[in-house]
Amino acid sequence: MANNEFEYDVALSFAGEDRAVAEEFAKLLKSKNIKVFYDEYEAAELWGKDLIDHLVNIYSRKARYCVMFISRYYPLKKWTKVERMAAQEHAFRDANEYILPLRLDDTPVPGITETTGYRDLRQHPMEAVVDLLEQKLMKAKEQSSSPRQSHDLRSGSVSTAKTQFGPVLMPPIKKTFTQLQKDRFTRESFDFTKEYFQHALKQLEAHEGDIQTDFTEVTKLEFTSRIYVREELKCQCMIWLGNELTPNAIYYNEGRVGSGHSSYNDYLTVEDNGDELRLKISGMNLGAQVDEHLVTMEKGAEYLWKRLTSHLEYR
Repeated sequence: MANNEFEYDVALSFAGEDRAVAEEFAKLLKSKNIKVFYDEYEAAELWGKDLIDHLVNIYSRKARYCVMFISRYYPLKKWTKVERMAAQEHAFRDANEYILPLRLDDTPVPGITETTGYRDLRQHPMEAVVDLLEQKLMKAKEQSSSPRQSHDLRSGSVSTAKTQFGPVLMPPIKKTFTQLQKDRFTRESFDFTKEYFQHALKQLEAHEGDIQTDFTEVTKLEFTSRIYVREELKCQCMIWLGNELTPNAIYYNEGRVGSGHSSYNDYLTVEDNGDELRLKISGMNLGAQVDEHLVTMEKGAEYLWKRLTSHLEYR
């Protein structure tokens, strides 16, 4: 990786209730000339942007590390969920550590395991944590100062290394992923889809006066969504996570949602593109316009939402 690959050295993710702590941390980073993404420093840049797209891009692509301020408020907030899901997407495709948990209390956070190394502000002075982060950044930048440049398998480009003979083509190296990584990515994708549908249903109902919606979490691994037009059921679906026989799949069934898991209309499976884990669209929906069949978890959730709401075009 080149030193200038990242726009930010660190992106801070925190709940609004913990802003005072995050702001003090950001000031200490700034005093050390560490490039930090802290929303108050970017107020002009954020004004008028699609915040979800912008934040997903920052937390999944533009920062070398994400410092996550974990407290009892963190798992409850909409924006921290967006940031966390994007950060975990980055972590899934990068073999190096990316999420740096900073604990304010002992609240568990989805996707952050008990074995993940962390700092605790109840035990360590903030200045000491910042010094440790500065050391970590220096080491990471030293390791990434190799002349070899990154490549993008999706675009078909190949990296080069500068030598005395000029640029030498470097073959792309296919990454491998463990079953644990695939399982975690599947669960994160399902959880993101569930949160996406909850939010989208609320937005749809607020935007359209003659539409009513219902979201039901049947279990942690299954939910239903219903859309009514003038209080008459127009469309519904059930989405669930695969079982031990199909652990890396998310299933979609529309129409009758009480028929169990014996039938489905569509599904997403986990595959890698040689560089990162993605969701593969099954292709069962023959009439769908799909630009690519290997997509991010965000695009996967959007695909299923479009499939459900396509029925509203005929209302």
